[in-house]
Amino acid sequence: MKLETDKKELLKKTARYIVQFAIIGYLVYQLYDIGLYDVLESLPRIPLFYFLYFVIYFSLPVAEVFIYRIKWPISFRDSLPVFIQKKVLNTDVVGYSGEVYLYIWAKKYIGETAKELFLFIKDNNVLSSLASGIVTLFLLIFFITKGYININEYISGIDHWGWLLIALGVVVAVALVYKFRKAIFGLSRADSIKIFSLHAGRIIFINVIQILQWHVARPDIAIPVWFTFSAVQILSSRIPFLPSTDVLFVTVALEMSGAVSVPKEELVGILTANLILIRILNVSSYLVSKLYERKQEFIPADEDL
Repeated sequence: MKLETDKKELLKKTARYIVQFAIIGYLVYQLYDIGLYDVLESLPRIPLFYFLYFVIYFSLPVAEVFIYRIKWPISFRDSLPVFIQKKVLNTDVVGYSGEVYLYIWAKKYIGETAKELFLFIKDNNVLSSLASGIVTLFLLIFFITKGYININEYISGIDHWGWLLIALGVVVAVALVYKFRKAIFGLSRADSIKIFSLHAGRIIFINVIQILQWHVARPDIAIPVWFTFSAVQILSSRIPFLPSTDVLFVTVALEMSGAVSVPKEELVGILTANLILIRILNVSSYLVSKLYERKQEFIPADEDL
């Protein structure tokens, strides 16, 4: 009996190592596939550019620690590596694979039922998507009303009936969310408002820092161009189950360069710099967080000194 248990444990460990090495190998391949050496010459030489990206990169896992602390007894020190790994999996493996990893980790360490864990992770993702959608809408309205985006360049083909259908779709979507809110959310209203506010604040913060980062690298490019790309980045990042949404964003942004009257070669260094940075940080932070996780025994927040 003990021999059979030992075999199962060995198989689990082997499978875990295979998955981890596969993820690391895939991240290294993506870093190589970008063509690291080909774009080094076009990378920004301003240290502030890289510091701002460091802030952008870690803002999500840091925010998620505080979000999940609303319901789970987790400490910042011990849970941050988990949320870093979650970010890496969602960014470069496949969308929501990070949530699967978080659920498996939580089943091991959080003293709640599997159903409660699943519902909280689900509710958090729904609120994140809702915050992203609302913030995106308000940012687009702000960009358009302030003249940062010339909406006529993009919607000239939409007639009055098209606008009516869009407005009707928004109204129906809002009405459905409101009607079935109790079925969609298992959280209390107070917790939902807290989590929504944290997500909305994070999204606004990241976009402000992102625009600042681009502007620091190329102050000669007009601010409206960066506002336009910021809106595109928000929209592309919300596509579910798509790995490497940042690659999609860079591809779309470079294709848009003609529409915003900026030569492609002026954008490639800035945009590909972030692609390289995220791959380097994904590989290094995943390895470091995995090593830390193995050495640390998880301590609930109320026991963390």
